[in-house]
Amino acid sequence: MNPVILCYEELSLNSHPALQTQLYDGWVLRFANGYTNRANSVSPLYPSALDLQEKIAECERRYFAQGLPCVFKLTDGTDPQIDRELDRLGYTVVTPTHLMEMEMRDFPFGDCVIASYADDEWLNAYFSFSRHTDSVTKDTAKRILQNVKAPMICGRIVKDEKTVACGACVIERGTAALLNIVVDEAQRGKGYGREICQSLLAAAARLGAHMSYLQVVQSNKIALSLYNKMGYQLVYSYWYRVKKGGAT
Repeated sequence: MNPVILCYEELSLNSHPALQTQLYDGWVLRFANGYTNRANSVSPLYPSALDLQEKIAECERRYFAQGLPCVFKLTDGTDPQIDRELDRLGYTVVTPTHLMEMEMRDFPFGDCVIASYADDEWLNAYFSFSRHTDSVTKDTAKRILQNVKAPMICGRIVKDEKTVACGACVIERGTAALLNIVVDEAQRGKGYGREICQSLLAAAARLGAHMSYLQVVQSNKIALSLYNKMGYQLVYSYWYRVKKGGAT
């Protein structure tokens, strides 16, 4: 795999850790109660020796045993044979996504309250803005955030004593991952998305970050426009393949 893609994939795994990880002949299998494809998918990152069909079947058994669909995360750097075989087996493509990077620059720090972990105020805002209501989803999201081992910044934009946007940054190898950016639906279109991003990046720069990256779904045109204007540029794309009729 391209070393740049591999580096970002490893950083991404660490910034959004699963609750359980298994290594299987060069593939990384992640499990987190079905919360996000990123934390519940197979990443074929390293060289393999076993038969491809045998490996896919084994991955299916492991995910189906937990009541989860079998999902593969593939990138521009993945062996194309894997993508072709999954297509042949009836796996469909979902959520094509861009990974974008940017060299750090001087960004203004806005009306942002920051903490080094996801405190109750941040969690309440994130769950509310993301419309997470069931207890399993909220507990899993909280445990994932608590599992982050690299330095983390959690920020909230506060206007008139009310949180209007929130987001997080995880810093590893001098690179800041911009994550969980969400704005109160009633407050969108007022520039708070830019303000939370810039505030988090300003805080990350103080901790020594010199690069930043993020992942954005290709269909999210509003977010893509914001990130392009901020200076982010495409590095590579990735997508998920999910088997039709898989476990739910």
